Amino acid sequence: MKRKQYIDWLATVFGIFATVYGGYLLAWHFNHGNGLNSLALVLLILGIISLAFAITLLASRYLFSKKKQKDDVITKVEEVKTEIVEEKKEEEKPRPKEEIKPAKERYENVERSSRSSYSYSVSSTIYVKQVGYGPLLRVEGSRIQDMRNNTYYRIEGNMVNQEGYGPRFEIRGNQIRDAFGGYLYELSGNNINKVYGGFYASISGSYISLYDNSIKYEITDSLSKKQILAVAALLFGN
Repeated sequence: MKRKQYIDWLATVFGIFATVYGGYLLAWHFNHGNGLNSLALVLLILGIISLAFAITLLASRYLFSKKKQKDDVITKVEEVKTEIVEEKKEEEKPRPKEEIKPAKERYENVERSSRSSYSYSVSSTIYVKQVGYGPLLRVEGSRIQDMRNNTYYRIEGNMVNQEGYGPRFEIRGNQIRDAFGGYLYELSGNNINKVYGGFYASISGSYISLYDNSIKYEITDSLSKKQILAVAALLFGN
């Protein structure tokens, strides 16, 4: 209990006790013909004073808290008004005019930026083949065809989306995870590791080999990091 609350409680309890007990003693002495009892009168007066003191404290604290709440509301309103005024000033600042470039230069810039942001080769087709069985996946830039069930996937940013379905995998750095589940595989040097299971496969030259060399896959050309992670998720699954 806080000190202020303790004082309020003590004053209230004492006031009630002294008022009730002093009034009772005063009435008892009058009823028995003993006249005015000084102790009872003192207790009654002290009880009334104590109750008045407790009520005054409670009322003053209540009024103080209401005033504080009102001041807080006014302060917040003023802060919001200040923010609105500052935002309007920012919006009213004259913006520097953009330099209008010739149409030819604009086209060249757009073409150059699109080429630099496109990290996949669209001119070559890369096959992922299981040695002794034939091709399983076909990679064309950001598009991957699972030839086992004729399903198409597309790498868009950090997401691997199944065409006509939606997100299937998410790439985070050197790791790939199920779009609606947990992490699957990570690329560490020439190793493909299960995120929560350790070493799973290795990449050597144009081949991907399982940890026990039971299955071997051939890649007809080099793949980017995102392509390798997507290929691993499609080949090995969950």
